[in-house]
Amino acid sequence: MMSLVSSWRPVDNTMEGGGWRATQRIASARHDPVAEPEASLLAELDRIILKREVRTLFQPIFDLRSKRVFGYEALSRGPDASPLRMPDQLFATARKHHRLFALEYICREIAIGQFLQMDAREWLFLNVDPLTLMDPGFRDGTTMKTLQREDLSCSRVVIELTEHTQIGDMEGLKKAVDHYRNIGFAIALDDLSSGYSNLQLMAELRPEYIKLDIYFTRQLADDHVARAFVRTIANLARHLGCAIIAEGIESPEILCEVEKLGLDFAQGYLLGEPSTNPNKHIPENIAVDFPCSANQNTVHTVNISLLLHHAVTCTPEDSSETLLQMFQKDTGLLAVPVVENGRSIGMVRREPLLRRFSIPFGHDLYARKSVHDLMWKDPLIVSADTPIETVSAQVTRRPHEHMYAPVIVESGHDYVGMVFVHDLLEYITQHRIEQAMNANPLTHLPGNIVIEQEVSQRLTMPGTFVLCYIDLDNFKAFNDRYSYNRGDAMLRMLADIIKQTLSHGDFAGHIGGDDFIVILEQRDGWEDALHAIMHAFRNRSRTLYDPADMENGYIISRNRSGEIRKFPLASLSIGAVPCSHERFPSHLEAAEVASELKCKAKKVDGNRLEIDRRMYQSTDSGPDPESARGR
Repeated sequence: MMSLVSSWRPVDNTMEGGGWRATQRIASARHDPVAEPEASLLAELDRIILKREVRTLFQPIFDLRSKRVFGYEALSRGPDASPLRMPDQLFATARKHHRLFALEYICREIAIGQFLQMDAREWLFLNVDPLTLMDPGFRDGTTMKTLQREDLSCSRVVIELTEHTQIGDMEGLKKAVDHYRNIGFAIALDDLSSGYSNLQLMAELRPEYIKLDIYFTRQLADDHVARAFVRTIANLARHLGCAIIAEGIESPEILCEVEKLGLDFAQGYLLGEPSTNPNKHIPENIAVDFPCSANQNTVHTVNISLLLHHAVTCTPEDSSETLLQMFQKDTGLLAVPVVENGRSIGMVRREPLLRRFSIPFGHDLYARKSVHDLMWKDPLIVSADTPIETVSAQVTRRPHEHMYAPVIVESGHDYVGMVFVHDLLEYITQHRIEQAMNANPLTHLPGNIVIEQEVSQRLTMPGTFVLCYIDLDNFKAFNDRYSYNRGDAMLRMLADIIKQTLSHGDFAGHIGGDDFIVILEQRDGWEDALHAIMHAFRNRSRTLYDPADMENGYIISRNRSGEIRKFPLASLSIGAVPCSHERFPSHLEAAEVASELKCKAKKVDGNRLEIDRRMYQSTDSGPDPESARGR
């Protein structure tokens, strides 16, 4: 498309008569009360397009790891006084009357111009209908010319495919997506939900970003089914190398659940409304006390049963005076669980009960009452296999008056004991002190001492696990070319990708430099997790390169001998070895085999996974399939 007017072609028959014929339609519709409003909307749409009266607002998208703005979504609106001021009506009218291409073109131009006026350094998310993306006119390079004219690199732009059109030509859409991805754009899929077509798009297109349907986000705080669905989608996305953006964050409770689920990014009115001058920081009332701490190093591998105490219990039929005597006799007794038929139904706490009996006539009022009448009916009850960190998060979210009440623990549905909050906090504090002392200061992943302990401990246990040695290829050249700031950013990015991809029971550590260790429980799909790490790293690491280097596909730097040469873009070499106590007597032998496999993988350019087959048979040890396709 050469210009806006020529791209719109308002008098072209291919546009169904165009904008100028809208006047004729209005005239002919004057005696048709049904057609007249529609014709008026069409005339208003043509006027908006011709006069470029589109308003652009920007809504921030926050990275939940760094708590910083990651990007801005450009949201287009009609004029304030127009019947097409709201986006749903505006774009539905354009789609109905074949003006979508022209309208979206204007929206992109205005959004790009206003984005640059913000002097933002983050990503720009541009909404594009899939039909527009597949239109030959769109692929003429018009958007690229706009970006070049405005001096905005396509490597900072995310094409967000909107979910308003049924996709009939999946192969055509894949080709279009590959075309723009190869140019340098990233791809986002909007409004992911449970429909088959949504999941097919996710699997076929492998977008860099997936926007979770607002329907599920809004139910996270209250609906366990919604949480289960989102958890499943999140796991699938990580295996595909996709990052998830949770839209519709409108309350601290929803944000808390999003963090607990380990989602990557968040967007919503709580964090920032669409505006011409959008938030550049998380609002102070949210930033001061961010709801959860899901991204801290956690103690997920240790269950709450480790801290269990077998406490005395009572029944709901016992008298309150009996409980009073128990507390008076044992001054260290803080609470007594109430158990009926083996199940926990409540708790009697020391201080509230003593207060009741200490008031005037308290003994006369309460001595004859049963435990059922006075017990606390809503204590925190957890399963014995709940991770310690999860219980800690639940404890800290309780009202202040219940903060230090013991936690009841059950196995199945049977009472097994209690955990005291003091023991819980002491364990977590000690664990984090040990983690901090041995963690890598850059990535905060466990260092060599903890890695050795983890491998050694697993070798003493029955079963098999997979020890993976991950090496970042061409990192020295990248670090020399761009300085240590970007080098550190790449290492942190890889660490984040690894942490996001792992499942419960897995482990990640940072040996030092550009070397990482991952331990996977041997289960179906563990190889997919490694491919997902490679795929995600390839997609996200390119944001750290200058556009010229991305276009060339290499950087120019010095090798270890001081010679200037071309280096490929950074990639990952991974050596993976299934381990068991029958095969390796110590962590040293296991690490040696993993290192040998990693060195073998490094002999091949690009992402490469080498698996030891002497103990384990699988289907593929070749390069990352996404890398092999040049994705």
